[in-house]
Parts: sequence; C-alpha cells; structure tokens
Amino acid sequence: MENCLNYVGIKYKSVKEYKHNINKTIEDMICNNERLTFAIIVKKSDITPFTINKYPELRKYILYKIKYYKEIQVINKKIYKSISSLLSSNKTLTFTSIASKCGFSLSTVYNNNYIKTKIRMELINNKNLK
Repeated sequence: MENCLNYVGIKYKSVKEYKHNINKTIEDMICNNERLTFAIIVKKSDITPFTINKYPELRKYILYKIKYYKEIQVINKKIYKSISSLLSSNKTLTFTSIASKCGFSLSTVYNNNYIKTKIRMELINNKNLK
C-alpha cells in the first residue's frame, strides 16, 4: 500500500487562474526585457503539457498574448527611437512629428488608442527636454 499514489492533495486550477498566471509571467518577462516564447512562458507559469491538453484554449490564449505584447514592444521601440532622433537633431517634439518619424500614418495613429496615449505620455515626459 505504500507504493500507491495519493490523490487527496491534488487540486486543479481553473482556466481563469492559469490565465492570471500567464499574464503575470508575461508582464514579469517584459519588465526583465526577456524574449517572449511559448515554451518559456509555459515553463515559468508552471503549466504542464497535460494542462495544455486539458484546456486547449490556453494555447490560443498564450499565442494571442505573445502576439499582442510583441506588437506593443515594436510600437514602443519605434516611438522611443523617433523621440531620441528628434531630440538629438534639435527638432521640436510634436504629436505629428513623432507619428511621422515612426512611420505611422495619421489614420493609424488616430484609430489606435494605444499609440495615441503612448505618444501623449512621451510628450508629457519629455516636455522639459525641449
């Protein structure tokens, strides 16, 4: 009887708890400037292949979050690079100058709330550097 498995202490998490762990892991990885890959996120979130098979929507959720955060990282890099370029060339920082330096069309900027707020926040942060 000593070799039998004891299933009393095993508790499965819900999909909501797994999603919360995934979000927390991705945010930590972004703060540490680590590379976002499916395998690393799964490993750091303590998700097993059994869990992925049990909840197939987790795979889609992780891949969607990776795509989303990688797009945000690309947007942030473009904005930071354009601001540093404008500051080094002694040009004034304006909303349209940052948008055009990033290569975004104005319709894209005005339709994407994240880009709008990010440019506005960077303008506020760099207001005294003009």
